[in-house]
Amino acid sequence: MKRRLILCGVALMLILGLIAASCAAPAPAELPKVLNLGTMPAGMAVNAQGVGIADICSIYTPISIKVVPLTNEEAWVPLTATEEIDLGVAVSLPMRQAYVASGPYKDLAGKSGVKSFPLRIITGGSPMPMNFVVRGDDPAQTIPDLKGRRVVSFMEGTSFDLYTKGRLANGGLTLDDVIQVPAANPIESARAVMEGRADAGDLAAGAPIATEAVAKVDARWLSMDPSPEAVKRMKEFVPTAYVSLLPGGKYTGVPEDQYLMAVDVLLVAREGVSEAAAYELTKALWENNSELVEKPALGDWTQDKFLTTAEGVPYHTGAIKFYKEIGVWTKEMEEYQKAVLAEKP
Repeated sequence: MKRRLILCGVALMLILGLIAASCAAPAPAELPKVLNLGTMPAGMAVNAQGVGIADICSIYTPISIKVVPLTNEEAWVPLTATEEIDLGVAVSLPMRQAYVASGPYKDLAGKSGVKSFPLRIITGGSPMPMNFVVRGDDPAQTIPDLKGRRVVSFMEGTSFDLYTKGRLANGGLTLDDVIQVPAANPIESARAVMEGRADAGDLAAGAPIATEAVAKVDARWLSMDPSPEAVKRMKEFVPTAYVSLLPGGKYTGVPEDQYLMAVDVLLVAREGVSEAAAYELTKALWENNSELVEKPALGDWTQDKFLTTAEGVPYHTGAIKFYKEIGVWTKEMEEYQKAVLAEKP
């Protein structure tokens, strides 16, 4: 009898255990062990930003982030379709082009067997100040001074091509007014100026290659015209760009306050990155922002820039989940999300 009571008690405990297990919260979603993050080559600001972001996310999440430097966005974005690249750090214009399959991404999407590249924002980021850079002894002081000079140019329709056209338009010029020196990215652009093969080229202030150019040839940036008319001409080529007053001394080679062109940088993910992974990455960058902004080229990647409605790319559902939890996902952001998702080809 006693043995029967014991057996009944054990059976009852097992049944209760099974019931409790069935009512318990589901196990957390499994996170990937590694995610690959695409950037442009070492020496560029977006590469330094990618390295810093990868470091924070690798420390404060169970996910190891591997930085994969490639020639430009046109090289790494198509790899999101094959899931060889999961994340990316880039300025907003090419991410918008990739999302709607415009410019060079129309052909790249076709070659990749997709209508467009379904990228999703994890966080908005810091502005990237840039303009034409010249050698310290060059006579040019303004963009109009580049007429008839050797200026670095890029493949038609790429973001760098549009930046160049926008800056020239700001100064009342077009590519027909200059002698074009082809390059694939700003690293090659800076090299062309340093080696004397070009008089002016595209370069972002604060990039490691910019520090090298200042040290070797006393490189300096030409100023943008901040007048409404000049800015309007620039925006005809780069709607998301703006003219910003960069404080003197913030970056090497900019000793005094100077107006430069600026575009915002984004951390994006392919849509297929799991919601759980995107949530963890967003949380890590938000909660450890004070450490993030101490990293090279990330000083302006502050929490107030995480949410933006200016870039034309939707947010990842995992990021949205985190932003809703902390109460910063607004009605404006929800309307932006719906509008941009409706634009997908």
